[in-house]
Amino acid sequence: MLVSIGSKNKTKIEAVKEALDIINLEAQVIDVEVSSGVSNQPFCKETLIGARNRALNSIKITNADIGIGIEGGLCIENYKMLAYAVVYVIDKYGNENFSKSASFVLPKNVIRHIIQGMELGHAIDIEYSRHDSKHNEGAVGILTKYIDRKKLYVEPVILALYPFYNKEINFE
Repeated sequence: MLVSIGSKNKTKIEAVKEALDIINLEAQVIDVEVSSGVSNQPFCKETLIGARNRALNSIKITNADIGIGIEGGLCIENYKMLAYAVVYVIDKYGNENFSKSASFVLPKNVIRHIIQGMELGHAIDIEYSRHDSKHNEGAVGILTKYIDRKKLYVEPVILALYPFYNKEINFE
């Protein structure tokens, strides 16, 4: 089986590989740089659209059996700004599924930068004197000191993939 990931971000690639190992799905994994078709810092529904576009574009480019898109985004809920990710999976037959990661509230010092138009990763790097955190532990790793970006993504990858590997479930 060939699985394509619509990103060159090593954290996203490692999360997909770990998820595939956990569910014991043997696959060749290839990563391709694709456009999400949404803002650099997606908000709310735009996050889902970006993840779907990444999955769809990756499968079109590679002719893979399964395309996976992961998009990090932000949304306002109960007067708080939350960060989370959407994982979207599409197979070569056009079947689709998605899942969301756990979400976490961003601190006000980071939100100030985002309101001025900055991406979350850059805001975190500035506020916490880091470099390229979005390709490493991510905001979640810096803020929690325990759950890094890869850990945040593994479970929603499994949740988005389950209809494609668990044949006991009739997903229709």
